[in-house]
Amino acid sequence: MGIYERYAEIYDRSGQISFSLRMIPYLLDILERRGFAGQTMLDLACGTGTVALAFASRGWRVYGVDRSPSMLAQARRKAEEVGLNLLLSEQDMRSFILPERVDLITCLFDSLNYLLTVEDLQQAFSRVAAHLAPGGLFICDMNTIWALSEIWDNNVYFSENNELSIIMESSFDRDMRMATVRLVAFVKRGELYDRIEEVHIERAYPERTVSAAMKRAGLQVLARYEAFTLNPPTSRTPRILWIAQPAEPGPEQ
Repeated sequence: MGIYERYAEIYDRSGQISFSLRMIPYLLDILERRGFAGQTMLDLACGTGTVALAFASRGWRVYGVDRSPSMLAQARRKAEEVGLNLLLSEQDMRSFILPERVDLITCLFDSLNYLLTVEDLQQAFSRVAAHLAPGGLFICDMNTIWALSEIWDNNVYFSENNELSIIMESSFDRDMRMATVRLVAFVKRGELYDRIEEVHIERAYPERTVSAAMKRAGLQVLARYEAFTLNPPTSRTPRILWIAQPAEPGPEQ
């Protein structure tokens, strides 16, 4: 069984939704500062659809792509509850296809860190470049090497309430720049608890590697920020937000 299958049911309740809720006003502020007025959007690796629904509620036509059918089921349920339409499909971010180009593509909350090779990263960026309308924007974030090595390494996170207990134990391989997170959750079902276990692996990349992969894929980097700020990233930035657009075609030779 893949990741985000059984965990999808409790994803929002586990507290993970707080990232998306914090990201929504930050994204809207960035778009407003840039005077960007789009109508179509793809939320790549959309998960349970929190960000996608925020844009749909503002009148955007929103596509959502994710590899996990269970996460998409949660997104579909949430959309139905609020009477909004999301165009959801189960696809890999390295090979997705949409019926049209869109004005905005987002890929948020560690999603790109799950791509474990530079080739995978570049394939995803190439699909993004192919599906952005002229003048469109790509906004994504990634955990940094500093975050995985200094915050995640040898760390244990624990939370609990009356219905749910979660333990996350993480370690970092410095040679591979990969973090492994072992997640164990106990979900109350009547008088008993159901145990959920998953192992998540993320890789962090140097900024120059990400920039080069974007360039090779046909994207031009417009800005890099320490996430949730408008400040440039530093050597101790835990998460970088990237803003890119389709590169201008070069002069004919």
